[in-house]
Amino acid sequence: MNLSRKKYQFFIALIDIILITAAVYLSLWIRGLSVPSYKWFYQHFLIFIPIIMSWIICLYTAGLYSMELPYTGFKAIAYISIAAFFCTLLGFAFFYLNLNARLLPKTILLIHSGIVTLLIALWRWVYSRIALKYYAKMEIAFVGINDTVIELLDNMNKFSYMSYNVSFVYTDDDSFSKIDDVPVINNSSLFIEEIKKNKIQIVVTADKENLPSTTQEVLFELLHRHVTFINLADFYEIIMRKIPLDEVNEQWFLTKLHLQSKKIYALFKRFLDILMALILLIISLPFWPFIILIIRIESPGSAFFKQVRVGYLGQIFSVTKFRTMRIKDNEFKPTEYNDYRITKMGNILRKSRIDEIPQFLNVIKSEMSFIGPRPERPELIRELEREIPFYRQRLLVKPGLSGWDQVSGEYHSPSKEDTYKKLQNDLYYIKNMSFFLDISIFFKTLVTIVKRSGV
Repeated sequence: MNLSRKKYQFFIALIDIILITAAVYLSLWIRGLSVPSYKWFYQHFLIFIPIIMSWIICLYTAGLYSMELPYTGFKAIAYISIAAFFCTLLGFAFFYLNLNARLLPKTILLIHSGIVTLLIALWRWVYSRIALKYYAKMEIAFVGINDTVIELLDNMNKFSYMSYNVSFVYTDDDSFSKIDDVPVINNSSLFIEEIKKNKIQIVVTADKENLPSTTQEVLFELLHRHVTFINLADFYEIIMRKIPLDEVNEQWFLTKLHLQSKKIYALFKRFLDILMALILLIISLPFWPFIILIIRIESPGSAFFKQVRVGYLGQIFSVTKFRTMRIKDNEFKPTEYNDYRITKMGNILRKSRIDEIPQFLNVIKSEMSFIGPRPERPELIRELEREIPFYRQRLLVKPGLSGWDQVSGEYHSPSKEDTYKKLQNDLYYIKNMSFFLDISIFFKTLVTIVKRSGV
């Protein structure tokens, strides 16, 4: 049974594509005040394909394929309107830069943007109403209680568009009666009755080691009822999109990280890294003198900041950035949230990620990638390896300019607690890394830049 949010996101995107395509036909109808012929529609459809693609990209970038937030209200309309604005600009740029184009449907493009905005807003409103009120959710139950289960139950209400509902938790421990309004059952007979009563489809088992014999007997009774079993680590990964470190062990790493099967992906990613780094480096070079001048005027010293970092499989390399902190009275300790050492220009550079531009050179030299875990200092890694299990495994891939943790929406400091959370995200990326996940991180990074929420 597929619990992935991807099928819902794909369904929403498919309807979006249909509506955006239909808007081309409606635009021609409104523009000509008559029903357009098939030939006329087909000609416009071909030149509108890049516009349709840009709409999907902009909607994704605006977070409108998220399963955590509803698609109704002023916020959703604002995001759709912002997407319409950028798609219209991209459309005009495309038509004017395409010198060989026979058609330049500027008026139709404006009409199309207005229609798409209305159709998408209406469709998302309808979907929200159906998903929240009428869509039948899968009933699930948890077996066993630990900190990871409690964390999941605390976060369940954030995923209103995922099709599940937690009916109860079963455990041999009689010290619990309820967890976050979810009833806890301690009696095995009552457990079977509740399975039947609630028509449970999925049971999430929370014990890493062998289940108690009484619990095993109860679960074996469910096999003939076609109940699907899933372990807590896999379910947590599906819902939270990170790896629960308390629920994995050495065997998990050996059986789940199939890096040898991703050789073609790695080659293609390396090709794109070099291509993008060269293009962006050439585009950005004319602005370097101005950035350097402003940095040095505000804070005396070199405009560049170099620091030793640990890369792929523990290799040491030097990373270069535009300097964002004062040199005077700087103890060069790890950066903190709202760090007083950051200059005004440095704050702008950080939030816009412009300070990362010199690292394009690290990408070209194959020391880094555009997407991957954040590189850390050697002394920090040695300390964290002693305190956090499996920390070394984040070095199985090249570090990146941006990554799954950086777009998680949380600021993670170098503290042990935050590094633990960061590692959960990094391991999720390493396990699931793919071309499509990299694209997702790329566009989420753009959202971070637009919102100026970099740190």
